[in-house]
Amino acid sequence: MSMPTETSPSPAHPSLGSKLVPLRRNSGWLLAAGIALVVLGIVGLGSVTMLSIASAIWFGIMMLAGGVIVLIGAFRSEGWKSVLLHLLIGALYLGVGVFTLVNPVAATASLTLFVGAALLATGVLRIVVSLQNRHLPFWVWILVSGVLSLLLGAMILFQWPSSSLWVLGTFLAIELIFQGWGVIALARAIRSTFDGGAARKS
Repeated sequence: MSMPTETSPSPAHPSLGSKLVPLRRNSGWLLAAGIALVVLGIVGLGSVTMLSIASAIWFGIMMLAGGVIVLIGAFRSEGWKSVLLHLLIGALYLGVGVFTLVNPVAATASLTLFVGAALLATGVLRIVVSLQNRHLPFWVWILVSGVLSLLLGAMILFQWPSSSLWVLGTFLAIELIFQGWGVIALARAIRSTFDGGAARKS
């Protein structure tokens, strides 16, 4: 009587390579998108004033869209006790959006003031957290990051409103550059994964 042969169970989860197949097919597009983001960021560093105003306009568009969504949700929730509050929130969103689009320069100055105050407050909080955790080995790095945020926020506020000409644009340009480098690194990692696997098989 022959003993039944055991079959090896199929893996419960697909391999990493199979998960990356769709990304491998689009790795060229990912690489091109990353390069485009880096180029846009570098170009943006040369025109931070225009980029700052563009950031404010985009913020205004998002506030308008958010206000419309909140108002639609409020009107569709008849009988809810918080309808009035949501109507006020939606109207506030719309008001901020309209103000931003009508006066993008003034909106840029207001947003810059908010960014400076936020960095100042964040720096103070990080310094306090670092001093409360001096027993940890990395508390110095938290302290350094807090001091840097504090100095950056103070610089923005002391130079306000002239700082509104470069703050938002500079931040957005740097974000584009870092985002682009991240996408480029992802595309190269995907390619090296498959190229390395092909080299091992040959």
